[in-house]
Amino acid sequence: MSTSLNLPVLKARRRHVVVLPGHRFFVRSVPVEGGADAVATREEIELALESMSPFPLSQLYWGYWTKPDCKRALVYGAYRRRFAADELEDWGDAEWVAPRLGAMLAERSPSPATVWILSGSGEITALYFGDDSGVPTLVRSIPLAEDADDTARALARESLIKQCGDCRSVVDVESLEIDAGTPGDNELVVRRDSSTTRLSLDQAQMLDVRDPAELVARRRARVRDTWMWRIWLVSLLLILLAGWGEGAVFATDLWQKGRLERIGLQTPLVSEIETADRLANRIEELKTKRLRPFEMIAMVDGPRPETIVFLRTAATGLYSLEIEAVTDSPNDINVYISELTDLAGTESVEMLNLDSRGSQSTMRLLVVFGPDAFETGLIGEVES
Repeated sequence: MSTSLNLPVLKARRRHVVVLPGHRFFVRSVPVEGGADAVATREEIELALESMSPFPLSQLYWGYWTKPDCKRALVYGAYRRRFAADELEDWGDAEWVAPRLGAMLAERSPSPATVWILSGSGEITALYFGDDSGVPTLVRSIPLAEDADDTARALARESLIKQCGDCRSVVDVESLEIDAGTPGDNELVVRRDSSTTRLSLDQAQMLDVRDPAELVARRRARVRDTWMWRIWLVSLLLILLAGWGEGAVFATDLWQKGRLERIGLQTPLVSEIETADRLANRIEELKTKRLRPFEMIAMVDGPRPETIVFLRTAATGLYSLEIEAVTDSPNDINVYISELTDLAGTESVEMLNLDSRGSQSTMRLLVVFGPDAFETGLIGEVES
C-alpha cells in the first residue's frame, strides 16, 4: 500500500478587473479649478455630483477622469441599487472596477472634434473630444440586445455620431481588453485593436467606482504587497546565490580532493626523483669536492720557516685548515703569516690564538683556501 504526502501548493492570487456596462451610468462634463491638486479636484466633483444627482453620494457608485492642465472633468455615476448583489461578489478582489469607457481614457489625446465609437457586448458608446485636452466633452451610450445584428449596430452608431454634433473624425474601436498584470505590477495594460496603453493604478483609482475608503485601503495593501513581492524576490535571489555558493564550495572540495589524491599518487615518484637527485649531487660532490687535508698541509708547509714546528693540523671544511704550531722565534710568526697571505690559492689567514711563555710562543692559525687552490699546477708550484 502506497502512502502519498499531500503538501500545500503556493499559488499567486489571480489579478482581474471588473468592466461595467457604460449605459448604466449617467455621464457629465463638469468644470473644475483644482488643477494638479487631486484632493481639491475630488471635493469639487463631489459638490457637483451632489447638485446634479437626486441621490446622496453614499448611494452612488461614481468615478471621474481629468488631467492636471484641464479645467474640466468627466464624471459618471450610477445608483447602487442598479447592481445586484451577485454582481458585487468579484468587486472586492478586483484591481479595477469601472465602466468600459474608462479604459479608453488612458489613450493619447486625439485631435479636436474626434469621436471614438466603442462597440461592446450589449451596448455601443461614443466619446466625443471637443478639444485636445484628452478629457471627453460628451459621452453617450445606447444599450443593445445581445443578439443585435449589424443593421441595429449601424443605426445606433449613426445616432450617436449625430448626438455628438460637429465631428471631423470618427474612430471605431473593434476590440478592447484590460489586463490586470501580474503580482508586483503597478499598472493596467489596455489593448485597443493594434495599440497598447499602460495606465498606472494610481490613475486608474480616479476611474474606480468603489468607496474612497476602500480604495485607500487597497492602495495601502498594494504598497504592502509590492514590498512583500520584492522581499520575496530578493529572498529567492539570496537563496539561489546561497545555493550557487554551496555548489561552488562543493565543487571546490571535489577539486581539492582530486588534487590531493593526484599529489598522493605522485608523492612516491617525486620522493624517488628527489632521492636520486640528492645521491647524484652527493656523488658529484665526493668526486669534485672531496676533502684534501694532505694537499692543504703541503701548501702551508712550503713557506714555513724552520723555527716554526707544527704541533697539530685539522681540516675544518673543504677549504679551511686549522694549524697549531710552536716557535722560539716570535718574529718568524709575522713572516710566516705574511707568506701564507701572499701564497697563491689562499683567501685569508686568521690568527686564532697566540700564547707566549718565556722565549717560546704557541700560536693557532686558520687558513682559508680558494676553490681552485688544489689545482695540480698550484700544488706543483708549491712543492717545487
